[in-house]
Amino acid sequence: LLNNRTYSWAGLKLYGKVQVKEKLVSAKKTQETTTKTQGASGTAFFVSKNYLITNHHVVKGCNNNSKIIYQTNEIDSKLIAKDEFLDLALLKVDVENDTYISISNQAPSKLQRIIAAGYPFGKYLSDDMKFTSGIISSLKGLGDDSTRLQIDAALNRGNSGGPIVDENTGELVAVAVAGLRKDKTEAVNFGIKAGSVKNFLEANQIDTTLLKKKYSRAGVAKLLESTTMYTFCK
Repeated sequence: LLNNRTYSWAGLKLYGKVQVKEKLVSAKKTQETTTKTQGASGTAFFVSKNYLITNHHVVKGCNNNSKIIYQTNEIDSKLIAKDEFLDLALLKVDVENDTYISISNQAPSKLQRIIAAGYPFGKYLSDDMKFTSGIISSLKGLGDDSTRLQIDAALNRGNSGGPIVDENTGELVAVAVAGLRKDKTEAVNFGIKAGSVKNFLEANQIDTTLLKKKYSRAGVAKLLESTTMYTFCK
């Protein structure tokens, strides 16, 4: 689930580009002892009828051959844009999904309740999308990274690129991207702030003013089920 930045801090390590046979650290499926990509999987979500957001590190090794599972079908996706620093990628698919996640205009706040959606461990666990919930713990990422926020909701390999939304409105708060090693820490996970996602979309000519929809708390689960997709390449 982690991106391509590697930090060392007080003996803790933030990993990226982790590989297929490694023990449950990242969404990338490659081997720790080699840099050869053997296929990757993660999570993506609709931000308009046919555009999706995911992490760049999820699709980096796919050579523009990534797919999503949409209504049980494998659908080809095209890499439209990427930002390696933010670790974001924009995908386009030849479908029109009527439901999508809108981006919050509200600044995130500590103790704000959130829900993360995705496919931890890919389909090795099951093909059903999973939810975790928690709060925003900090408004900065590791090393005072102001483009990220910290949450206590569980994120695991395969959650990469998935939406983190406000529990009550379903609006995007962040994109799941990273976490500290589970054998050294507890509940220290990170997301790319919605403001950075908005800037990324607008820089690539996606008009975010058209993406405004709010949902009641009861409708958030249905929203996430219909907008959050399993993405992979072989």
